[in-house]
Amino acid sequence: MKNNKGQSTIEFILTFTAAVGFIFLFLKMATNYTNGYMVHHAVYMASRAYLVGDSETQQTVEGRDKNAFELAQFVFKKNLPEVLILGFDGELKENNASSVKYPAFVGLYVEFTQIFSQGFVGGKDPMKFRAESFLGREPSRPETYAQTCNAIKMLVGNSCEVHATLDDNGG
Repeated sequence: MKNNKGQSTIEFILTFTAAVGFIFLFLKMATNYTNGYMVHHAVYMASRAYLVGDSETQQTVEGRDKNAFELAQFVFKKNLPEVLILGFDGELKENNASSVKYPAFVGLYVEFTQIFSQGFVGGKDPMKFRAESFLGREPSRPETYAQTCNAIKMLVGNSCEVHATLDDNGG
């Protein structure tokens, strides 16, 4: 008869090592997902601030976007828990109205890298992540005033300094 002493110990060590490896792999994946959600939330909040952060005094799109982007950067830093995301290397970037063809793509994005795992599966090379929020930009207050004035001029005449009531049926 063969001596089978230690077989169960070897099987336990192999099984335990595989189980612990899977646990660490799934913990790292969960951390990556959580970090991605936190960054995406911060980008979304910054994008909301960017889209409504125009200034009434800024008549140009470039001036409006500059003020809005500064506000968005402040909101992004306020909402991003960098303490929880170790080694965060992302930077907030914008697609402003002068750089895109369609207004639907006006908004913010951030690209950052993270290591997928600690070398067990997927290697140690960093993966590139991207969080973006393109909500579409509403016209600024000066632009809205100018559009309304042009509509009144078409209805009444050459001046929008008259008293007129505009009706919107919600359609």
